[in-house]
Amino acid sequence: MTTLVQITDTHVVERGALLYGQADTARHLAETVVEINNIEPRPDAVLITGDLVEHPGPVTYSHFADLIEPLKMPVYLMPGNHDDPQAMWSYFGNTPMFPGEPPHYQYAIEDLPFRILMLNSHFDDSELPFFGPRRLEWLDCQLSRSDRPTLIAIHHPPMKTGVGFIDMAGEEWYRAIREVLEGHPHVLKIICGHGHFDLDGRLGNIPVQMVGAVAHQLIAGRVVDRAPSFDNVRVAPMLHHWLDGDIVSGYYPWPDNADAERIDKSSNMSWEMLKDRMRGAMKKT
Repeated sequence: MTTLVQITDTHVVERGALLYGQADTARHLAETVVEINNIEPRPDAVLITGDLVEHPGPVTYSHFADLIEPLKMPVYLMPGNHDDPQAMWSYFGNTPMFPGEPPHYQYAIEDLPFRILMLNSHFDDSELPFFGPRRLEWLDCQLSRSDRPTLIAIHHPPMKTGVGFIDMAGEEWYRAIREVLEGHPHVLKIICGHGHFDLDGRLGNIPVQMVGAVAHQLIAGRVVDRAPSFDNVRVAPMLHHWLDGDIVSGYYPWPDNADAERIDKSSNMSWEMLKDRMRGAMKKT
């Protein structure tokens, strides 16, 4: 089984600083890295879907790089609205983590049972998404090259969220993406970040999954002129499993006492015996 980890919106700041004077994003990311390294069996790769830092530049990208350095599996990056793709390319472009060359800063991951297309929705000096004709052309070309099952990753959610300050971008930018994807039925799923909370939706017939942030969560206001509330917690990593030709996703926190409370120990029955009982129940139904 192939397993991907997705984390997003890490918003790393300068060393020793707190985001908004409250959130210790460095600690949140360091704890997340430990949690990922403890996942068994070891995941095949980690996708970090944008907003790596709060203020892009060599100082913050250096801090971010040091925090993710202990990860024991391949890592792939994409820009979010708080990033600068050119600055990311200057810092990470000579590494396997960010092979997306200018001017689009998009790339494909090919060495798994399915393809991953890492898209760039960054728009200079704006919170709003952008996905212009050249990025669309790249996407269509990539999808036309192969009919292998494909996962698409992007920072901004290409769907309505019901949250005013996110949805004020309108539908036009992702309507064009939907039109491209309609001609490529081998796209299985779209994953994204940006919203700092969890939400499932669809783009046409394709499931879209927006995951919560490492930095902090937003208890989002439903109108544009009201600021959302700030929740200073991180979420567990999201796992995307390749199972029988499909992608199955879910959070997978691994509590400290998980081994002590294993069901075979609690029931005083071996795991093999418990599995046999489950198989027996399946045969009767």
